[in-house]
Amino acid sequence: MSVDNYAVEPARMEDAAELAPRLRTADRREVMASHGHRGLQALESSLDRSELAWAVRHDGELLSLHGVVRVSILGGTGSPWLLGSRSLVNHKRALMEISRAHVQGWRERYDFLENWVDAGNALSVRWLRWLGFTLDPAAPYGRFGRPFHRFWMSCDV
Repeated sequence: MSVDNYAVEPARMEDAAELAPRLRTADRREVMASHGHRGLQALESSLDRSELAWAVRHDGELLSLHGVVRVSILGGTGSPWLLGSRSLVNHKRALMEISRAHVQGWRERYDFLENWVDAGNALSVRWLRWLGFTLDPAAPYGRFGRPFHRFWMSCDV
């Protein structure tokens, strides 16, 4: 998939090492609060567990990695995730277009999508609502019991 000067390609484990030092502060905080992971560990774990994962680049610069983890082999639930670079905020329009297309594809593959987002990550909360996810009220979650929203979407297409 290509949008203007954006390339969306299958993610590789090497992409985790490239993105880790440039992760957004909000993403660093979120993965530490949820799982006690540092950036590289969170990226590698997410890529390793993902059934589908992509790297988004603009003119060769890695902006984000995102994907979906199948929660169980028997169930039709997917757990979507996205971790981005500090410069991702300068590419909102492309991210919106790319992510909308991917969510539509996930809805065809899974029965249900769900994950958790740090309640203090206002940009991600707004983006998830725009994508059509329902966000539950914030509740203690993760390793340190910080407020997170469970976000979800039923995929009856």
